[in-house]
Amino acid sequence: MTIYGVRRRVTCYVTRSGERGDELLVFEHADDDPVNPSGVQVPSGGMATFEDIEQAAMREVEEETGLEELTFVEQLGAQERGLDDPEGAAMTTFVRLETPNDGRTSWEHMVVSEDEDDGLVFLCRWEPLPLSLELAGDQGEFLDVLVD
Repeated sequence: MTIYGVRRRVTCYVTRSGERGDELLVFEHADDDPVNPSGVQVPSGGMATFEDIEQAAMREVEEETGLEELTFVEQLGAQERGLDDPEGAAMTTFVRLETPNDGRTSWEHMVVSEDEDDGLVFLCRWEPLPLSLELAGDQGEFLDVLVD
């Protein structure tokens, strides 16, 4: 009998109140391939077996952006991908976290992790909500919940 594993993932909408109102944390790869760009993204990644959603979200945001002073606000929804998906079956939980406004509008961050992202440099920045740009993949699926 074959048992199929479902990868558990988390996608994080990190918000803050800024000069332009509510803002969302986004990033792009510093050394992105111009022919096949990764696009504008939010922190997202796999959950370890021992992690709950909040722990995974906090870890992903810190790894990918360096931000540590986060408050977990809520789960927004989930997205399922079946066995026929090119990347395999997955369940992604979308969450909202908040962070205080430290005055920075943009910064570079080198990822330190034990996976394939280790050493990547991300160009992080705050964008006003509602977003005037599109997030990569299906990362924008629950953005409408952030805008009243």
